[in-house]
Amino acid sequence: MIWSKYTIKTTTKDADLVSAALMDYGIFDIQIENNVQLTDEEMNQMYADFVKELPEDDGTCFISFFEEFDEEESPEARKLRIDGIWQGLKETEETFGLDPLEFSSETLDSEDWENKWKEYFKPFFVDDVMIKPTWEAIPEGAEYSTVINIDPGMAFGTGMHETTRLCLKGIRKYMKEGDTVTDLGCGSGILSIGALLLGAGYARAVDIDPQAVAVAEENFDVNGISPERFEILTGNVLKDDSLDETFSAHPADIVVANILADVIEPLSAVCDRYLKAGGIFISSGIIDSKEQLIVDAVNANPNLELLDVVRGGDWRSVIARRR
Repeated sequence: MIWSKYTIKTTTKDADLVSAALMDYGIFDIQIENNVQLTDEEMNQMYADFVKELPEDDGTCFISFFEEFDEEESPEARKLRIDGIWQGLKETEETFGLDPLEFSSETLDSEDWENKWKEYFKPFFVDDVMIKPTWEAIPEGAEYSTVINIDPGMAFGTGMHETTRLCLKGIRKYMKEGDTVTDLGCGSGILSIGALLLGAGYARAVDIDPQAVAVAEENFDVNGISPERFEILTGNVLKDDSLDETFSAHPADIVVANILADVIEPLSAVCDRYLKAGGIFISSGIIDSKEQLIVDAVNANPNLELLDVVRGGDWRSVIARRR
């Protein structure tokens, strides 16, 4: 399969008209890049903990879209299709008096595109635990107590991110042999797998993304973990009553959540139901500016006792105990 990326250089004031013109050709999935600064209201509505600082806005806007071509489709047919889109854009430019548009393209090999990032994922350590991509061999002479094999696929969780490291360190510190673990927002499954390889008796994991669940299942298998020792569910524990009932009916010794502060905040109000008395809640994915938000949320739950806030770069892990 061949992918091509097409980019239209326009202005921020003309971006809506250009986007509308693309929709006329069935192109609804677009990427818009500009340096328009976000308002305070927009920042508060963002479902993210970190927003990249932008340079000064010069009014330039780039609108990109991707087209997938079957390898059997002739180059002439591909060119005819794209030429038609470009002609439509030029007609929009003339009709509405837009600033001149510029059009560029690049061809992407799907295999290279999907696998190029693997060059940068090498075996590394979190204390004495080695985290290794499935396609890499154990480095000669490496000393380790445990090896976690991970292929993240399209799911979050190679272990290289500081938040994942903070959670793994929390699991090492608080988990006892044979403990049960609940992993909320499991991604690649790295935290559940790590817990089981480090001595947990059973892990119950969930993710809102079915693709992440499929990736996690493969990673459990790659690490040789018996299906009797884990369960992976799909859904949103904050909105799915059946999931809430499942976790409440099977309280764990450890609940770990490496998500986002805006999800951990409401989760802090209910996670005590998923914990045994004395159980530990390990949360991360918290940017430093939202540390107090989560600390306050934990303290607002009378069934939780704040134990620690662990810092790693710009990220935080907030740890609490079920009273």
